[in-house]
Amino acid sequence: MSALGHERSTGIDAIFQFTGSGMQLFSGAIFYIIIVRLFTTTAVGAIAFFLAVVGLFSIVFSFGLGSAAQHFISYHIGTKDYHAARWTIYKIISWGFLFAILGTLALVFLSSDVSLIFLHNTQYSGLVRLLSIDLLGNLLFGVLNGSLLGLQNFRVSAVINSVIWGVYYFGAIGMALYLRDLDAVVVGWIFGIFLGVFIESLVVFRTIRHYLTPKKTGGTRTNVIMKYSFPILLSSIIGYGAAYADRFIVTGLLTLSSLGVYNFALLVASSIGFLAVPFNNMLLPKFSYLFALGRKSEIKENVKASSLLLSSVYVPAALGIAALSPEIIFLLGGVNYSGGSVPLAVIMIFSAIFVSQNIFTQAVASVRKTHLFLYASVASLSANIVLSFILIPLFGLLGAAIGFSSVYAANFSVLAYFAMRERVVGLDLIGMLKIWVASAVMFFVVWVISEGIMHFISYNNLFIVLYILIGFAVYSVLARYIKIFSREDHDLVISLFPEKYARLRKLISIIMLH
Repeated sequence: MSALGHERSTGIDAIFQFTGSGMQLFSGAIFYIIIVRLFTTTAVGAIAFFLAVVGLFSIVFSFGLGSAAQHFISYHIGTKDYHAARWTIYKIISWGFLFAILGTLALVFLSSDVSLIFLHNTQYSGLVRLLSIDLLGNLLFGVLNGSLLGLQNFRVSAVINSVIWGVYYFGAIGMALYLRDLDAVVVGWIFGIFLGVFIESLVVFRTIRHYLTPKKTGGTRTNVIMKYSFPILLSSIIGYGAAYADRFIVTGLLTLSSLGVYNFALLVASSIGFLAVPFNNMLLPKFSYLFALGRKSEIKENVKASSLLLSSVYVPAALGIAALSPEIIFLLGGVNYSGGSVPLAVIMIFSAIFVSQNIFTQAVASVRKTHLFLYASVASLSANIVLSFILIPLFGLLGAAIGFSSVYAANFSVLAYFAMRERVVGLDLIGMLKIWVASAVMFFVVWVISEGIMHFISYNNLFIVLYILIGFAVYSVLARYIKIFSREDHDLVISLFPEKYARLRKLISIIMLH
């Protein structure tokens, strides 16, 4: 039996993590829906830019410390050296605070230049300086949440994230409704994120207050932490460029209108990413725990099981979105964005093919080979730039979608190679094939029905609900018939849920076994 469930509540932790990531997605979606109705397109563009600035500066000034916290804290817990875990948290949070201050000062110093270069005037300089406070909160929240995950308090982390991101976005909505200006939106963000910093600080420091043992060690050395986190920083920066290269090339070779349509398709495509977030949050601490115990072979076993579980959820969802891409684009954006339906379908299919890269990333990071991420990010950036320059002039937004999708392929290929070299990767090829057969049939059925209805009946948004139900039914029936999950897979998943959740365990058995 896999050691993934060494704590028998892991399954419940995962449900909480799904809820937390889902709440963030839902809150963000509601925020955008309301904001576009309150402000002009220029103001909405400024808000989107503010979020992008916070995202970019967070990547640079987080220095990969959130991932370092997850790994090293879990490692010390695995070796039962709680004193080392405690001091490691102190070190990482101290460095995180220092980098957060530096990031804040950098944004304040660059506020006029950022406003002039990207927003074409300096009237937003004051807002950018105000945004630096939100950046400070985001950086502190990131390192504290990494510490919480490293302590394996997955449920608490999920609850805090659910509350905080709800307050973050709905607080901004409330302020915007009341004051009707952009300053109010940023103030709402600031209130939400610092509430999260306050709550997570209380939880983390109260938890480690009890981490006292006779064995007095100084925790992980600072140079070891930096050696682990610095490649994450560099690869994240390069990866950020890889994710946006196609958009810059679209801007140069096509029109701004095309960029708007393409950006909207990418926004829809990114929404499915919440399905992988719980795996990303939980597996690095779990794998690091196994690495500390010297059970590296079990990481491979768990990569195999986790890849199958993630694919069984992600692949049908992605292919379902691909099949319904015209309807989804029309529902969310209207007829002006219809040109994004084919790019959306292409991106969804490629993301489904290479979704296991999420699991490989955690496996490689757990054995302290983070420098290998640099190879993956450079390969991703190169693939996107080359293919986008070649294909966009020929195929327009379809070429851009292929260029963007090459990031998935390059990242997967490099990480799979190194993960196999480190002997921490395993794949259930038969199980994966069954998932793809069931998902492909579902895709074909949903696509044929949706196209048929569109030819004979005028479009109605309620049809999307019908298509989703049909797709779910087709995939579920086929999954049961071709037996995607083995008895061993079933036993593994059941072991993650305590016996007191008998009804939930029974439901899982009904779904997985046949």
